[in-house]
Amino acid sequence: MVTLQRRYGAQFAMVRKVLGVAPNAAAYLEIWPIGMRTYNVLVPNFLNLPFLLFGFGPPKATVGLAMYTASRAAGCAYCASHCCAFALRRGADEGDLVRIVGRGPASGGYSSAERSALDVAEGLGRVPGSLTPAQRDALRDSFSPADAEWLVLAVAVMGFLNKFNDTVGIPLEESMLALADEVIGPTGWTAGKHLPIPAATVTPTKPQPDRFVDLLALLPVLPSVIRADKHWTSGVPHSWPAVGIHLRQRTGHDFPILAHLSHGRAIRALAAVLGANTDPKQSRLGLRAKHLAGLVYANAVEDEALAKSARNLAEFAGATTSQLAGSRAGLDVHTDTALAYAEAASSSPAQITPEVVAAATKELAPPEIIELTVWISVMQLLHRLHAFYE
Repeated sequence: MVTLQRRYGAQFAMVRKVLGVAPNAAAYLEIWPIGMRTYNVLVPNFLNLPFLLFGFGPPKATVGLAMYTASRAAGCAYCASHCCAFALRRGADEGDLVRIVGRGPASGGYSSAERSALDVAEGLGRVPGSLTPAQRDALRDSFSPADAEWLVLAVAVMGFLNKFNDTVGIPLEESMLALADEVIGPTGWTAGKHLPIPAATVTPTKPQPDRFVDLLALLPVLPSVIRADKHWTSGVPHSWPAVGIHLRQRTGHDFPILAHLSHGRAIRALAAVLGANTDPKQSRLGLRAKHLAGLVYANAVEDEALAKSARNLAEFAGATTSQLAGSRAGLDVHTDTALAYAEAASSSPAQITPEVVAAATKELAPPEIIELTVWISVMQLLHRLHAFYE
């Protein structure tokens, strides 16, 4: 964490303001450095940080509650704990969080706009998804087009975080344990493998809502954050169709879901992430194995548009027609192990058993495991966008 602080000090300063803690997940993501870059590009651009903190966009508390709802629907205890802290810091009431649990977003105590956001978050968070056209329409009726998109983007980026953190089994930070025990624990839902030490050993400290004077402390780090983001997204278009052309030239696929988005910073961020994650010079796993694993995920969640993307990418990387159809004939043990790991990771929550761990660590190096998990997590982000925009 000391090394990460040196490399990403400005980003850590921002995330501490957002969550109150430097996430343990960072140390795992940096095992394959493109993973940490993916996190640093996606999260602020999809959550519209720091502007969200200053009140621009949909209500901050509603964004936090939607992120929390999606994380619980996906079965990611680590993210649920973080989203709990995020929501409380953005002004949500503890009762709002408790009412979500076990009763569904449509329970009393929420405005119609809040209910529409939570219904969408739960529908997108589940695998298989349960979003209905009526729920989609209700969100659009309740918020402006720009704010509805920001809410969908927040739930989508939680798809990335939910998948990565749950699959790897990131241990919860000690300072978060008391919050998880005090706010989430009474609901009867435990954080399981993410709580390695008893929460009772930690003094409870509930997050306090943002104060404007506290947010001003972000101003000194913003220039560094902006410079890093510009470096990571340099040369990437921020609108359709230019961004599709850019990606097709580099990956063999244009990712048409980007045509449905209007926020330029989110478009550029996602395109930069897709480009970095499909760069053969950056891959340790190998792109053929990686994209075949992405196809495993797309088929598992029954997303045909995502499966088409994965097939295009895998074909561009040299996969054969039979391999695109699901045959594993001729695959080496390395690739076969990656596909088995992808199968176990595709469900929500992920089914990473000791046997899966033993097989993966026997054949795959740590950077390869992280790279594979990051890519499946990016696929889950895309899946949530596909589910909303049909």
